[in-house]
Amino acid sequence: MEKRKELRVKKRALSSLEDKPAIIVDMSLSGIQISMNRPPRNQNVVIKLQVNGQVITIKGDVRWIGRTPSSASANHVGIAIREAPDEYYQMLSLPG
Repeated sequence: MEKRKELRVKKRALSSLEDKPAIIVDMSLSGIQISMNRPPRNQNVVIKLQVNGQVITIKGDVRWIGRTPSSASANHVGIAIREAPDEYYQMLSLPG
C-alpha cells in the first residue's frame, strides 16, 4: 500500500460520497480518508465538502477500503484526489 508523501491534516468534517453521508478523517494535497457506513460501489467517486459556507466538489479514485475494528458498520475509504478546486488546497494551507 502506497503511503501519502504529503502531510495529512487531521480534520473531521461532514461530507458526502456518492450522495451518501460520510465523515472526513484526514486529508492531504493528494488524498482523503473518509469514514462511512457502506463502502462506495465505484472506483471513481465524487466527494462533496463544505468549505467556508460553500460546497465544493472533489473527484477521486478509491485506493483502499478497510473496516474499523471497533465498529462492524464503519468503513474507512482511502481516496486519491484526481480533481479538486482551489478552495480545497487553500483550506489545507491555512493554519488551524
